[in-house]
Amino acid sequence: MYSMGLLTWVIIAVVVLAVIGLGVGTFYSGILQGAQRIGSNPVVQDATGEAKEFAGNITKSASD
Repeated sequence: MYSMGLLTWVIIAVVVLAVIGLGVGTFYSGILQGAQRIGSNPVVQDATGEAKEFAGNITKSASD
């Protein structure tokens, strides 16, 4: 339990130091570029489509 709290603080410290070192604009620009690359991946697009279809089927069956 203590180790998870410690891990959280370490991750927060690393992110804060990265923002300070890179600058806020560069840091968020890198995050957005990474998200766009992940979003354009065909595997991710297929998984997203399947998840939307699955959620639609669940809500449709729940309303019946």
